[in-house]
Amino acid sequence: MNYLIDTHAHLDFPELYSNLSEIIENAKNNNVLKIITISTNLNKIEKIIQISNDHEVIYFTVGVHPNEVLKDDNYDNYSLISNISNNLKCVGVGECGLDYHFGNEDKEKQKLSFITQIKVARDNKLPLIIHSRDADDDMINILQDEYKKGPFKAILHCFSSGKDLALCGIELDFYISFSGIVTFKSAKLIQEIACIVPKDRILVETDSPYLAPTPFRGTINEPKNCFHTAKFLSTIRNSDFKEFTGQLCMNSLKIFDKIL
Repeated sequence: MNYLIDTHAHLDFPELYSNLSEIIENAKNNNVLKIITISTNLNKIEKIIQISNDHEVIYFTVGVHPNEVLKDDNYDNYSLISNISNNLKCVGVGECGLDYHFGNEDKEKQKLSFITQIKVARDNKLPLIIHSRDADDDMINILQDEYKKGPFKAILHCFSSGKDLALCGIELDFYISFSGIVTFKSAKLIQEIACIVPKDRILVETDSPYLAPTPFRGTINEPKNCFHTAKFLSTIRNSDFKEFTGQLCMNSLKIFDKIL
């Protein structure tokens, strides 16, 4: 079971979509045998579904990114998101969450969209893919409040937040996923957090086409680069690489339990 799953990529984005067959082959050559392509806007969901249908190794999620709520009329459409989530290859809900980096004018819509997607994930027993940027306090409050209403599975994706949010996620039995950011020299806090995540709750992703790990920083990221991020994580966690990749694979298949 020692292969990797890229738990978060954006294969519908133009940097990757134009060259999918080669990207899948590159991933395979680096032992990345399955890829989850992530929804950010429901106006683009048909393209994402088609990508998944065309390639056996690709699965998808359904959801609305917080920075897209003003561009997506269905940002809080429970029925639409829930119906699409029943697709056999839909393995999660999101990415959704809070992002205050570019301003706060849509805060309330972000929160409504996020809570709607939490409800879909809870009701359909699918993992929630959480995006959080410059919003740790509100994120912690919403996660704790919603969890009291009924448990749900979740992933703190591309983790680059503070330690309090990480500890909140660990306390709620969420998974924490690391991208190429963890390999950056400036990411000392993220590296410290990566070392305290329980071994059965850690995941790896690319968030491609963005955030290529060192030494490829600044290039178009691809799912194949999961290998390099996993290698870096195994080193800083003092883990045997073969054992660590086996654990990552197990974790990915456990949280994304619709993957065959």
